[in-house]
Amino acid sequence: MFIRQFGVAGLLIVVLAALLAATGCGGGPKGPVKAGFLGDYQNFQKDPENPSAMFFEKPGVKWDRYTKLMIDPVLIYYHPDSEAQMIQPDELKKLADGFRTVVVDEVKDKYPVVDKPGPDVLRIRAAIVDLIPSNAALNVVTTVLVLCPVDMGGAAMEVEFLDSVSNERLAAYTDRKRGHPAKFNGFTKWSHAEAAFKAWAEELRKALDTP
Repeated sequence: MFIRQFGVAGLLIVVLAALLAATGCGGGPKGPVKAGFLGDYQNFQKDPENPSAMFFEKPGVKWDRYTKLMIDPVLIYYHPDSEAQMIQPDELKKLADGFRTVVVDEVKDKYPVVDKPGPDVLRIRAAIVDLIPSNAALNVVTTVLVLCPVDMGGAAMEVEFLDSVSNERLAAYTDRKRGHPAKFNGFTKWSHAEAAFKAWAEELRKALDTP
């Protein structure tokens, strides 16, 4: 009967709301990322299209002179108040190494990745500054009930681009990305964080390809 189905649906919504409240879904930090890895943020500008992002770019840089990349190992750098400090070290290393691998795979066909500085080498230093796991079990349940995952994990990072010879900062960027319920990729603990890594790698490639 309709009224019974309505009651069942209402109960499911109540249960779902309780689960979301218990896991803190939809929350998390807002505003630009300033974890401290980049040190000085004085000359950064807010990205008008992304409230979580800030950037700095030195005027007059001739980016097309850099045809190779020197990509440092990705670091883990947390603000002292970050809850992500509870994550196990082996998980952190796997995620950090995975982030670097994704970036290298995205750019290496056009921009050789080298391990020594040179006049045509752009050095990239990056750090994961926050990690938010998704509740995979909850997302399986909510996908069955409401046809989408609801517990949004994600990650935040800071990165700077340096002349590899002088180590002068040429540009820098900070950003935070969270999962989206329309993308069905929240079924493992770190799938949203890994999706963020992939998105940042693609954004880097696009920036490098833009004259």
